[in-house]
Amino acid sequence: MTRTTREPESAALESALCDPTLADRVEMVLSSPQPDTYRAAAHDGAVEFTRSTDNGNPEYRRTATSGRDPLADQSTDRFLGLGTERSNSFPAAHDNAYPFAFDSVAQFFDAPVAPDLVALHSASHHYGGHLGQHGSLGTVQARAPFIAGGAGIAKLGVVDQATRVVNVAPTIARLLGVEANVGSVGPTGERLDRGLLRRQDGTVESEVLDGTRPDHVVVFLLDGCNPNLLAAAMADGEAPNIGSVLSDGMSFGRGSMASLPTATLANHTTSITGAHPGHSGILHNAWVDRADGDTVDLLELPAMFHAMQHLSPDVETLFQALHRSRPSAFSSASFEFCDTGADFSTFALVRRGDESGLPPTDTVTHLDPDASANEPYRFMSRVDHLSTAHTLQCWRREHGNPLPTLSWCSLALTDEAGHTSGPHGELARAAVRDSDARVGDVLAAVESAGALDDTAVLVIADHGMEQCDPEVDEGWDQAVAESGVACREVGDGLIYLG
Repeated sequence: MTRTTREPESAALESALCDPTLADRVEMVLSSPQPDTYRAAAHDGAVEFTRSTDNGNPEYRRTATSGRDPLADQSTDRFLGLGTERSNSFPAAHDNAYPFAFDSVAQFFDAPVAPDLVALHSASHHYGGHLGQHGSLGTVQARAPFIAGGAGIAKLGVVDQATRVVNVAPTIARLLGVEANVGSVGPTGERLDRGLLRRQDGTVESEVLDGTRPDHVVVFLLDGCNPNLLAAAMADGEAPNIGSVLSDGMSFGRGSMASLPTATLANHTTSITGAHPGHSGILHNAWVDRADGDTVDLLELPAMFHAMQHLSPDVETLFQALHRSRPSAFSSASFEFCDTGADFSTFALVRRGDESGLPPTDTVTHLDPDASANEPYRFMSRVDHLSTAHTLQCWRREHGNPLPTLSWCSLALTDEAGHTSGPHGELARAAVRDSDARVGDVLAAVESAGALDDTAVLVIADHGMEQCDPEVDEGWDQAVAESGVACREVGDGLIYLG
């Protein structure tokens, strides 16, 4: 099942999905009719653009536009601040912005398993029973927090700039003192001089770093955490531990923009490899394997624990790069999908048959009493309790290990709560408070180990989270069926012909 140009079928599907009657749920439809040629179409206009290479960097040029250009606005400063975001809930496509859209679209279609078309949900679309959504290109769904402080971090406060999730891994690699990978290639696949990772699509945010090298780096990934919500919680004193990280360092005030798709597996992997989803082997949470036609669904158990078997051999994780440069260094990955090369990994325990499982609810610390009545919240609190416990074990050297040089702790409650109540709901706010308390537990363990002054701390996320409109809950299946085009959809919008 190879991706080929089938213009009549693609055009018919695009036309069906871009019907004005679907404008409240379909933001736009993306496709790549030819190599290095891309198209974004909406109900009121379309744009086509091409990609070329200039000294190893991608260059983009619009080649055709009809009606409104769906990707005209690629600004990074839209809807900053929780109050502003809430007063502009469910923005229409012509009011939205799509940061780094050309690059984000192009990299996605580089994947051998990329679909023929991608239907992006509108900001208002309520699907899958979730009040909070992500996955599309829009600013709020793409924007994640980036906060860094401690040893090796420049004390800049809040910087009125944006970064990208694809820049996270190169920046941490520089912070760790990782040696250049002599085989490194850049975003166009050409040789990258002094690249730090095997495939380095992102760049080092050098202004974040003060030029010194910390002995330890601790990363907290708050899955799906809305940065406007996090900033408001810090301002109100509800996230004092994360606030202390910012007070000793910096944050990007416009956030960290995820690559398409702005989804979990894709951008967890991007944050640890520095490779876009279209290059890492982990395109989305689900896709179709064109070699055999099977659907890969990494959110199913046990596929989740074995997700990194799909990781491309052409990429390198931070854990692998650290060992390449410093073989004796110890690294840990707690409840992290992209754990390849980590010395300790929660998922590796599961793969080895560890059946100890999640802790009972009554043993979970930092479980908001008002939120605890919600079953998904309780369950994910158990997950995050265990992730924190595994991180603490490594810092307490309970596995006979040295102190971690790189400690990666993924916390999923912010994503679960954001989906359940939306980022403007009380569950999402409670999840920030509970996650902050877990960050505090780890920082206390680092301090007890006598290492806090020599440690850099980062608080990031893989993507954002946007409140949707529960009144906009119809799908697009009927329109697709009436197009008469044989196709199948996976991953909430990836459409494969045939």
